[in-house]
Amino acid sequence: MITRIKKNTRTRLPGGVTRRRWFRKALLLPSEHGSWSWLLVPYMVGATISRQWSLASLLVLLGGLSVFLVRQPATAWLRIRQGRGRRSDEPIAMVWTISLLLLGGVSLLGLLSLRRLALLWLLPPVVALLVMYLTVAQLHRARVRSAGMEIAGAIGLAVMAPAAYAAGSGQLDATAWLIWLLMALQNVLGVFYVRLRIADTHDRDERRLPLVVAHVAGLLLAALCLAVYSQLWLALLPFVFYLARAIWLTLSKRPVPDMKRFGFTEVGVELISGLWLVVISRL
Repeated sequence: MITRIKKNTRTRLPGGVTRRRWFRKALLLPSEHGSWSWLLVPYMVGATISRQWSLASLLVLLGGLSVFLVRQPATAWLRIRQGRGRRSDEPIAMVWTISLLLLGGVSLLGLLSLRRLALLWLLPPVVALLVMYLTVAQLHRARVRSAGMEIAGAIGLAVMAPAAYAAGSGQLDATAWLIWLLMALQNVLGVFYVRLRIADTHDRDERRLPLVVAHVAGLLLAALCLAVYSQLWLALLPFVFYLARAIWLTLSKRPVPDMKRFGFTEVGVELISGLWLVVISRL
């Protein structure tokens, strides 16, 4: 009986009355736990570098979270309407989808009322990423975790850095675009590294040289942009570390002994890199 209650969306109460369980982890929280750091670390970096915390900063966070979270219930709702899901989940998925979209819309209206019009330039890539995700999830759900989709997500979620910066400073200047680039590069290089570690764990043969090539290209691109837009040369140190880590990985297979610990470690690496950028921006 307990197992049955967990599988259903209703909880039985005395007298045969049922209560719908409106919070379902599988229908609301993304299964890619590492993607949280792709969203929150760039936000932290952008908001801190702007040095101006305000209501607009909070609205950016709420809006970003609403778009980030709406993918799961929206995907489930669309699949159910196509006859590829449990009908009992449809009301829950529908309510969460509409609620999160409304939260995102209200956040955007609040930002516009606060005259953060520069944020409109960041809206198209966010909408495009959401539409692309939902389309791929409907056509072939397994491809949501493909390398291409993960890279697109890594770049798209890094938009929280310039968004948080613009919310505080009120403008999208060279600094805003620079931190987007650095955060996007950090996220993307993390994708390559994690995917190869997982391939090693499952004893799959993968080419290892592209990992080093990607990290060298990332380091050079970061150096080029820092040379043009900034003098924050110390921001290159995390990318030097990423390159050294990539070389270490290419020398031999490195299976992951504990996947949960590995996930938390990667989140910690992202967070430390973000904090380093914040620290040197204040020097």
